[in-house]
Amino acid sequence: MRRKKMFSVGVSQAGKVNVMTSDQGGLKNEQIADLAVDKIVSISDEAPAHIRQQASQFREHLKKVLYHYLLLARKEERASIVHILRSNGQKEMAEYIRRL
Repeated sequence: MRRKKMFSVGVSQAGKVNVMTSDQGGLKNEQIADLAVDKIVSISDEAPAHIRQQASQFREHLKKVLYHYLLLARKEERASIVHILRSNGQKEMAEYIRRL
């Protein structure tokens, strides 16, 4: 009689996990950019020095690009909220939000 394998058990790695907290509201744009860059780019300690240097420069450039677009996204989201509030007659509340 031949036995069938119902399932196999293996071990896998979850990879690197980053956790960031804030005690003054939500995360800052720079913190979010750092988290994103850490997920997108990793640099091996075993890579040749010139590759590590190039990857490091790419990480810094990518962080600046992400930071810029995070600022833009938050600004545009506030503009959308202000528009909705004004459209619904909440002009004072819209002005508070606009000034954030």
